[in-house]
Amino acid sequence: MTPLLEVTGLSKSFGVKVIDDLSVSVAAGDALGIVGPNGAGKTTMLNLVAGDLAPDQGTVRYRGHDITEHSPERRCRAGISRTAQIPRPFERMTVFENVLIGACFGGRHLLSEANAVPLVTEALARTGLIDDANVAAGSLPLLQRKRLELARALATQPDILLLDEIAGGLTEAEVHELVATIKAIHADGVTLVWIEHIVHALLAVVDRIMAMSFGRKIAEGDPAEVMNSREVQEVYLGMEPG
Repeated sequence: MTPLLEVTGLSKSFGVKVIDDLSVSVAAGDALGIVGPNGAGKTTMLNLVAGDLAPDQGTVRYRGHDITEHSPERRCRAGISRTAQIPRPFERMTVFENVLIGACFGGRHLLSEANAVPLVTEALARTGLIDDANVAAGSLPLLQRKRLELARALATQPDILLLDEIAGGLTEAEVHELVATIKAIHADGVTLVWIEHIVHALLAVVDRIMAMSFGRKIAEGDPAEVMNSREVQEVYLGMEPG
């Protein structure tokens, strides 16, 4: 079966090589977690998949089609959506208006505001933001800003959602709340690729983990096996396995 997303031989340099001959595939319905120390190239990999960066070498395929040269907008309209590591809402606009932009302009078809309202309402409901719909986005606390990132991405009706450290900066209780939301999104059929330093959050959702170091894949497979492997613990955790 053709993978939903497949990257092959990706390389990217910024003076030094940040992504080095990286290959990974994601089937429809997968939840892939990505771990690695700071500077491992995780966000750069996500930027290459989303189209925010162009690779020096390698290909990105989506549903079997080469999209390496496609713009971020074209990829989003094809079903690849993402959240930002640091939420960047339109702060003077309401939560509803922020999500409306995603629904009107990020989906497979350009929609009028009237036709987009059901998508916005659904995205707000799925992310627990209904009660904040008319609140200015700039006044939201961090957890709600993270939820807004999710809602805006969901309003584009993605098949695959790229999450970049969405749990970062949250309290333990807030992490559990957000994990519950992400689990529900995945259960609804959205494929996930999730970069995260909070490993227990990943382990609660993903069915596979890829570990990276210096732009290369060092391990991939069952989450517990990957996190307990000697190489991952030495590189990622800085410790010998117990």
